[in-house]
Amino acid sequence: MSLRDRLRDSARENTGNRRSGASPSKAYHRHFEGHSEITVPKPNGKGARIQRIYTGNYFRQDLTEHQRVFIRVLYVALFLCIAFLYTSSAVLPLTINSTWYVALPQAVSLPFLFWILIAFFSYLPAERDMKIADYRSSSLHLLKATMGSAICLGVTALAILVFIVLNPSDEFLRELLCTGKYIVAGLIALAMYRIERKVSYLTIPNQHSHLRIVLKSLRTLHISCSFGYIHCTSMAFPRNGLRHPNKW
Repeated sequence: MSLRDRLRDSARENTGNRRSGASPSKAYHRHFEGHSEITVPKPNGKGARIQRIYTGNYFRQDLTEHQRVFIRVLYVALFLCIAFLYTSSAVLPLTINSTWYVALPQAVSLPFLFWILIAFFSYLPAERDMKIADYRSSSLHLLKATMGSAICLGVTALAILVFIVLNPSDEFLRELLCTGKYIVAGLIALAMYRIERKVSYLTIPNQHSHLRIVLKSLRTLHISCSFGYIHCTSMAFPRNGLRHPNKW
């Protein structure tokens, strides 16, 4: 089973183990997946605070430091090419850009392109050893965003070809040029997807993994100590044996 499937199963398992009543949102659990919560009393003795300890595995790109820098520079350069090709075609005062079956996939492409940009904010500055949430918001989001962009850009190019066939005009060459730009942009997005999917990720054990074993067998642990009361609750974390991240 791939890492992506294991992470999804882990999230489902965590959802099934929630107690009835009010509980944090799904986004909360996904963000803190792999963490264990420890509730400790405040120094003044009034109330308690939650301390989170990351007990899940870390994920590291199986790349040298030079390769890590290179792939990030490459992604930025490719994305800029996609943005230029898309913008230079979408802003032209051509009939195709106001035809609904061309404008629709053209408009749907935008959210995916912005998604790539958002994924960059996590991917580019990511630490060498990433937590589960960091891996999700960087590599997994980049995979989904680039694939979505490639599909939408390809559909846009196909829609323009249909328009050219059904509506011959004097702007044939400019419309054909726009088609070529969308095709190239889609291929670049697909190339980004293929590159990232082939990047191998290593599973690095956490030094706090012993806590994960204890919390897996005891969902709720109460400890009475001379200095106070501690309540530990296990949040979702990936199962043992995660190996291959980006194989869908």
